[in-house]
Amino acid sequence: MKIKLIITIILLIFFAKVHSQDLTNFKVDFKLSLDKTFDEEKLNNLFLKYPQLLTPQSGITQLTSNLKGETLRNFPLNDFKNDNLYIDNIDKLLNSENSFQRLFSYLIIGTSNDLSKEEQLLERLKSEKEKGNLVWCGMSLLNLKTKHTTELFDFLVENENFGDAHMLPLFFKLDKKSLQETAYKRYNSENLKAKILAVQTLSQTGKNPETEKIVLDAVKNWDINIKGYAIYTVKELQIGNLLETFKPFLDNDKTRKIALQALAESPTNSDVEYLKSLTAKKDSISDDLLDCFFESNKLENLKFWLELLKTNKISDDYYFSVPNNKLIYSDELLPNIQNTLKECKNEKVIEELLRALQSRNDIESTNILIDFLKHKNSSIRYWSTVALKGNKNQKVIDLLPGLINDEEYRTTALVDLLVENNINNQQITFEKIYKNSSKNLDWERSSIEYLSNYPLENHKELFRKILKNEKSDFSMRYHAALGLGRLKDENSVDLLIKVCEETRKESDLNSRIYLEALAMVKGEKAKKEIKTFLNSDEEVVKELANELLKKWN
Repeated sequence: MKIKLIITIILLIFFAKVHSQDLTNFKVDFKLSLDKTFDEEKLNNLFLKYPQLLTPQSGITQLTSNLKGETLRNFPLNDFKNDNLYIDNIDKLLNSENSFQRLFSYLIIGTSNDLSKEEQLLERLKSEKEKGNLVWCGMSLLNLKTKHTTELFDFLVENENFGDAHMLPLFFKLDKKSLQETAYKRYNSENLKAKILAVQTLSQTGKNPETEKIVLDAVKNWDINIKGYAIYTVKELQIGNLLETFKPFLDNDKTRKIALQALAESPTNSDVEYLKSLTAKKDSISDDLLDCFFESNKLENLKFWLELLKTNKISDDYYFSVPNNKLIYSDELLPNIQNTLKECKNEKVIEELLRALQSRNDIESTNILIDFLKHKNSSIRYWSTVALKGNKNQKVIDLLPGLINDEEYRTTALVDLLVENNINNQQITFEKIYKNSSKNLDWERSSIEYLSNYPLENHKELFRKILKNEKSDFSMRYHAALGLGRLKDENSVDLLIKVCEETRKESDLNSRIYLEALAMVKGEKAKKEIKTFLNSDEEVVKELANELLKKWN
């Protein structure tokens, strides 16, 4: 299959209107696919029209469904395989000389969980000539969770781009025993990709003496350019007694980072203690040495990392991401995080570490966050405010009006806290902020967000002006619409309908906020507009329209 097919699919899914995942419609299109004129364009259209039915494993399909609040099924065509339409025709597609029909059959077999076709698909891995078809045939077998892992292994070696792997995650989810046996068969291969994949596969199948021997042998004997793959498996399996073998790897840029991580995960105390000793030898601690403690799966390593952050050995631009480490939110680490925040002087570290206190409502955490609300660094003020979201401590609530009125200390994050705590008397302040922030989009958005939650009569013209301007920021238009809705401004119904119709041209999903605004205003015109969405292709929009009309009176 041509590369342009895949590119077309991705672009269309992103930019075109996503159609209903209606099985009834799919059956109609399935019948049409049996025609000998079925071509690339028609196949592309089916990819676009039925992503949830044909490619539920795709990251793009999953992202789209998450944004729409929809749940994906692993085998969305599971029932279809028992339909006579499928039973009578799937082999016609599977054995067709038309490559596009064959590709379509691979997709359907995979998402219908038709295990009866497994042997045919395995045979097709050897005989299929079209590259794109071959990939989708392999994907179908992966979806079926075949235990023929050696055949799939060889297929991946030939067809997967390890630098941008899409099939490997599915491969690693196959039967662990089968994967292990396959890796044992292939780790001595003369093919470099096969050697690498075999050792990487062992990182997923658990630790035992034979696996340890194979992996450590690879660490010792593989070329330095590929040695890191074996070291990665050592890390994942938490193999110990590494120090003497691994010391030289710390002096080579190609292996240093992963070797540090493997030593940090080692169950052998002397391995970890050696890493700790490295932090005391110089006036500064390298970022990769810090990272091996931060990225560790062991709480003790994270506690040590938090102690290191208190020192003056950390670079001013040291970066880490709290959301990427779920372990940092554990209760056991909370006292250590609190102590580090109180003693650390590195502002870059403080602003990121504050995120670890999000949803922490205890007195100590609350007081620490309050202390940072007037820090000279605006990012520190911002993240301390974000971390206070949901905190109902009266001390916090009492501070909010003063902070939003202080130009030196206010941040846009305060708006969420003001709305959350129903502080509804700051309209004059936000009118001034909006007026004086014409070159600051963040403050413009935040001002309109607050004013739309607590709108006054004199805000109507401002909201209308924003809505009329098609170049206005989309979130400002959303909030302006909601502001008019809360004011029950009947004179703005025509404008809301106009914007609603404009935005639905790309997708009905874009019109949801405007429907909610119309429902707040009420009136026959508004009701009539909402009714036009009762047959929306988007299930969530259809449900919204139904719900709004049910609550009309």
